Amino acid sequence: MNSAGRLVTVALVVGALGPSGALAQRDDAFPPLIIRGISDDPEAPNYLNPAVPPEGVNYIAEETSVYSTRDPLEFIEQIPAARNKGRAWKIYKTEWDDADERGYRAFVTGIGRSRCSSLDDCLRHPANPYRDLQDDQIYLGDCADMAYVLRGYYAWKNGLPWSYQNAMRTADGSRDDVRYSKAGNVVAGRRSIVTPAAGRPVDGPSLLKSIGGEVSTAMFRTHPETGAKRTHDDFYPVAIDREHVVPGAIAYDVFGHVGLVYEVEDDGRVMIIASHPDFSVTRSVYGANFMRTGPDFGGGLKAWRPIRLAGATERSDGSYTSGRVVAASNEEIEGFSLDQYFGNVPHASGDWTLGEFRFEDRTLDYYDFVRRKLALPGYAFNPIKEMRNSMKAICGDLKSRKAAVDQAVRAGIHKQDHPGILPKNIYGTYGTWEAYSTPSRDARLKTAFIELRRTTQDLVTRHMNGEPGVDYDGDNLAGDLLNAFDDEKLNCQISYKRMDNTIVLLNTGHIMDRLFDMSFDPYHCPERRWGASGYELSSCKENLAKKAWYEKEQYLRNQAQRTYDVTMSFRLNELKAPATARPEDGGIGVQEAADVHIKKYLAGVVTPHRSEEGVLGKEVAKAGAKNQRGSE
Repeated sequence: MNSAGRLVTVALVVGALGPSGALAQRDDAFPPLIIRGISDDPEAPNYLNPAVPPEGVNYIAEETSVYSTRDPLEFIEQIPAARNKGRAWKIYKTEWDDADERGYRAFVTGIGRSRCSSLDDCLRHPANPYRDLQDDQIYLGDCADMAYVLRGYYAWKNGLPWSYQNAMRTADGSRDDVRYSKAGNVVAGRRSIVTPAAGRPVDGPSLLKSIGGEVSTAMFRTHPETGAKRTHDDFYPVAIDREHVVPGAIAYDVFGHVGLVYEVEDDGRVMIIASHPDFSVTRSVYGANFMRTGPDFGGGLKAWRPIRLAGATERSDGSYTSGRVVAASNEEIEGFSLDQYFGNVPHASGDWTLGEFRFEDRTLDYYDFVRRKLALPGYAFNPIKEMRNSMKAICGDLKSRKAAVDQAVRAGIHKQDHPGILPKNIYGTYGTWEAYSTPSRDARLKTAFIELRRTTQDLVTRHMNGEPGVDYDGDNLAGDLLNAFDDEKLNCQISYKRMDNTIVLLNTGHIMDRLFDMSFDPYHCPERRWGASGYELSSCKENLAKKAWYEKEQYLRNQAQRTYDVTMSFRLNELKAPATARPEDGGIGVQEAADVHIKKYLAGVVTPHRSEEGVLGKEVAKAGAKNQRGSE
């Protein structure tokens, strides 16, 4: 730029390395950089942090990719050629066969591997061989819409029968929001794609466009044995094995989210693609972010129920008219299984909470069980690779959150007055709060960090105990894990603009440190949304009411588990500490946040690590020596 201003490049500078010293248990020992984005003074310093001199900035790294590196077109030849090339949805087959299901798996895999960022973008990507770049219809939708639209789109193009439940009611007859009903739902209505004997075929694009107004995550909230009532349920729970957990399967989180499996890795990770209320599409990994419950809510991994068109009449052009859609019963489906709910060793009492997940004579956590069941036979888990993969997945969640926060800031929500009362439930609502707040995204991010801490400690413990199934042949596992953490945190950066237009660079380590300070509330300034404090917060322009809301919402920020059954519509003066009041009296949230500081844990078991040449490293070594002497 000319002398009128100067643009500072921020894309690759992702960390500040200070002088050699103690391994930081908190990464803000090296504060996030605050950069002057555009300055009228060409001599103005680029870096505004008093604590971070420019000479401390010497680490430049490639940005971590949150997308698959595999070819999205690898399986495109398995996708059948389109039978319906116009708008008409003619039915040319009375049921889906193995080739159709294999083609659908390839279709979803290609979209998952692509870099598409919205449902419409996905359907226009070269991974979709049916794409029509001249089609002016825009396909937008949230998570439930994406699951239904992709299945319906593929069925339309291939002339296959299809049916979907388009109305639900609560199983207990209550007036609960059917997306979060306390007793689950039953199917109350259904729409089937059938061409009348004397009528025209269904218009494919028009039907797919209407799906957004008919389906929601309520469609997935059914008991697999009793949720169908007089019709059938679109889905059934699958056996946890590589034959049935396949691309195109559904991952349902009972807290109001659903995604599609697009890949199952050799190490058993289940890769998920999903859309969101802001219509953005992201990728993640199946885990504790999809909460396990009993069968009433139908959570977990599911597949589309096989259907066929019975009693249809074949026309001269090979298409079928009339007939009715009939679904396979649970007993007719080879891959139907209730193990996700009751365990593969159910408790004699029938209590789902007491069932066990057994694998090779070990009782495992459900999510560990899924990983090991889906991993290739004999697969050993490398802790360093696990750390890197988990950090990359967290990076994806982080960038998804950034997109949502940026959208709220662009809409100027933070400049509006804060409402006088919270929504009935911050996780499930409508309007401005649903469109621009991030409590559910934040909860998934917190859960990911908690799981990273837990699984890392589990692998370290198993390695130290000499247990099988851990692939590591080095002599300093904790130190190597710290190295991997440091590498990956610096390879994942995001930036945000403060209210004074300066830019803040954050890496995953900073996010870990401020995880429970980042506001989900769209009415807060960008600095609050990203958990700023001290100098970084000084640019936030807020009134006393907004500051008070931020402080009172701390207990909700401490909470990693989404609670849709708790009433949260309280005014500012009604919010209380959970330790002093019941939820119904305003004590909502969690008193203390979970420990996610993985570096603190690893520093306690590490042998000298490359960044521990300072005080903390010496203190850890002394403490270890003292403990050893005490045990002699």
